[in-house]
Amino acid sequence: MRGSENAICQARGFQSAALACGLKKSRNLDLALIYSEAPAVACGMFTRNKFTAAPVKVSKRHLRARQAQAVVVNSGNANCYTGKRGLGVAMETAHLTAKLLSLKDASVLVASTGIIGRQLDFAKVKKALPVLVNSLGKDNGSKTARAIMTTDTKSKESAARINIDGKLVTIGAIAKGAGMIAPDMATMLCFITTDGLIRYSALKTALREAVNDSFNMISIDGCMSTNDSMIILANGLAGNRLISIDDGNFPKFKTALKKICLSLARMIVSDAEGASKFITIKVCGAKNNNQAKKAGLAIANSNLFKAALYGENRNLGRIVAAVGASGVMLKEGIIIECSPFKKRDISVKVDLKIGCGTATVYTSDLTPEYIRINAGYN
Repeated sequence: MRGSENAICQARGFQSAALACGLKKSRNLDLALIYSEAPAVACGMFTRNKFTAAPVKVSKRHLRARQAQAVVVNSGNANCYTGKRGLGVAMETAHLTAKLLSLKDASVLVASTGIIGRQLDFAKVKKALPVLVNSLGKDNGSKTARAIMTTDTKSKESAARINIDGKLVTIGAIAKGAGMIAPDMATMLCFITTDGLIRYSALKTALREAVNDSFNMISIDGCMSTNDSMIILANGLAGNRLISIDDGNFPKFKTALKKICLSLARMIVSDAEGASKFITIKVCGAKNNNQAKKAGLAIANSNLFKAALYGENRNLGRIVAAVGASGVMLKEGIIIECSPFKKRDISVKVDLKIGCGTATVYTSDLTPEYIRINAGYN
């Protein structure tokens, strides 16, 4: 791992830009662009929510080409449940950005985050896009990380550098998320850049495994977003030997990507809306890893358990009830171990005493502040 500042622009050939175009009432940064100077191998993972946001639909369609060169992101409006008009806005955003960058439409991906069910004020985005493109630079990574935030209190950046046959390959990433967190694919929004030269199949496999070990192991409130988007671009400018799944360097690349994703996933839980506790739940002794994950997420999504943690109430019955309702294979006499609830960082270990399956899940407590934030979110 290396310093996270300016993470998204640390890899060779990547630039970014961010500005405030007026989508947020706060007038904070709300529009960002990530750009690769060379065509990049591209893949993504997206929400499985049936009400998929318009930008998700557009990005999934464009990613069929397995190549992209830019990502446009807005915060302050999800552009979801907005019908044909919203889909047209997402498509036009990609089209205008592509035109400004002299690219094909399919080379531009789009993402949005914010309030669901409101039409996005496209006039503001359209006016800002030329300024955004002209603002591209190598030092705007941290600014870009702030531009994708909604209820986040902190920006989230991570980067790593690895040696591939004498060539330094850099991976940088940014993410956002603090509420509406129960991913079933990736995280709320996460964008990763790398100058590594890698085959599409290897990149897709590495991304999927990294997501399953990180973002798919967190939950703040059990609510799946309509806009979850995770996109990775690999432009190959590091000049390393091509990485394939069978290549000896693939595990090294995959390990670095997993560390970055886990780092960002933990940042999201640490920044959970209203949270006062960071909770690590380790389940062992399950029939298999999937059963362990199911039990761990059942605990993480239990409002009774999360409220007990906030109250520093060592009520282990909340854990027993959650595991029992999870549907996993059980027998009497599970073992539960917990660190003191008065601490900020709390660990919970549950041994199901059935088999060898294990999983580690991360969550936060449920506080009055979480309720206050979401009671007034509109």
